[in-house]
Amino acid sequence: MTEIYSFYRAVIVRETRKLLRQRDRLSAAMVRPILWLWVIGGGMQALAGPGYTARLLPGIVGMTVLFGGMVGGLSLAFDRDAGTMRLLVTSPVRQHHILIVKSLAAAVAALVQAGLLLLILGVLEALHWLVLKAGFDLSSLFPWLGKSEWPSLLWLLTSLTLSSVACGTLGVLCGTFAKSIDGFAVMMNFVIFPLFFFSGALYPTAPMPYFARLLSQLNPFTYCVDLLRHAFQSHAEFNAAYSVIVLTAATVVMLWVACWQFSRQGAVIPLRK
Repeated sequence: MTEIYSFYRAVIVRETRKLLRQRDRLSAAMVRPILWLWVIGGGMQALAGPGYTARLLPGIVGMTVLFGGMVGGLSLAFDRDAGTMRLLVTSPVRQHHILIVKSLAAAVAALVQAGLLLLILGVLEALHWLVLKAGFDLSSLFPWLGKSEWPSLLWLLTSLTLSSVACGTLGVLCGTFAKSIDGFAVMMNFVIFPLFFFSGALYPTAPMPYFARLLSQLNPFTYCVDLLRHAFQSHAEFNAAYSVIVLTAATVVMLWVACWQFSRQGAVIPLRK
């Protein structure tokens, strides 16, 4: 038990330190959601009305979690290319612990990025109300300011934790199928955008055509976004307990498939010339 704890702690600390040293990665992770809120939110608000940003904000936070978790899974492909995976495979733990700890490390990366985004948004919101008293309205520059309910802390932590673990597991699942870092990058783009656009992050799923609505209901990221909507008290489409159950079940299934795939080829890592 002590060996397993030490293994988990070492891998998670290593991956977290690596993330915190990559300031360009963290900066890029913050620029993306701000641009979406600014450009997409501002443009769609002009068509859909001022309530659109309240719907968009949970989806953008979810997008940050999705990208953070998926990129966290890149470490699996990187360790395979660098040869580090040989050390992990020969460590005194079962192979499924490697995938579990990689998923948890990716979840921590997603949580860090979501936390930084929420901190930036919170500072902007506070600044908006502060300068509003002096007659300046920052919502003309940042259209989401002053139009969203700030979340329940308990629901926010619950939804972010479940969503981060699910997205981190999804990243690891993709990493087990990727043959190289380049292959993972192609696969990540192929997976992320359908998941995002069929999740209801930008628009409700109920009015979608039947086939698109069916895909959105089969999409685990849909329930990540829906839990975040519950946290932000904004346009949730499913019961919270139902979203928790579906998301938990999807995470378990993804981890099982990842373990199955890894047992087939993850332990056999050819040396690169």
